[in-house]
Amino acid sequence: MKRVICLIILLFPLASFAKECASTGNVYGDLSCADRTLNDSKRELNEIYQKIYSATQYKNEFEQSQKAWLNYREKQCNGYIAAEASQSQGAGSGLITKDCLVAITRQRVDYLKTLIEK
Repeated sequence: MKRVICLIILLFPLASFAKECASTGNVYGDLSCADRTLNDSKRELNEIYQKIYSATQYKNEFEQSQKAWLNYREKQCNGYIAAEASQSQGAGSGLITKDCLVAITRQRVDYLKTLIEK
C-alpha cells in the first residue's frame, strides 16, 4: 500500500491530461480522456518529427534518437511504472500507465519544439 501511495505522489505532477480533461470521478472516463490526450500528443509528436526529419541533414541520427526515446518511453511506462501500478486495484493501474505515456510524450513534444526554434 505504501508503494502505491508513493507511486501516486510521484506521478501526481505528471497528471498532464488533467488540464485538458476534468476528472469524472470515474476511472473509465478518465481512461478515455487519457487515451484521447495520448492520441493528440502522439499526433503532435509525429507532426514535429516529420518537420525536423525533412529539414535535417542528419536523418539517420535523428531517427536513431527517436527510436531510443520510444524504447525508453515504453520501458518506463509499460515496464517499471506498470509494475508499480499493478499494486493498484481495478483500472487504476491502466490510468497510471496512460498518464505516464502522456507525460513523457508531452515532454518529448516540448523538447522537439525547442529544436525547431533553433
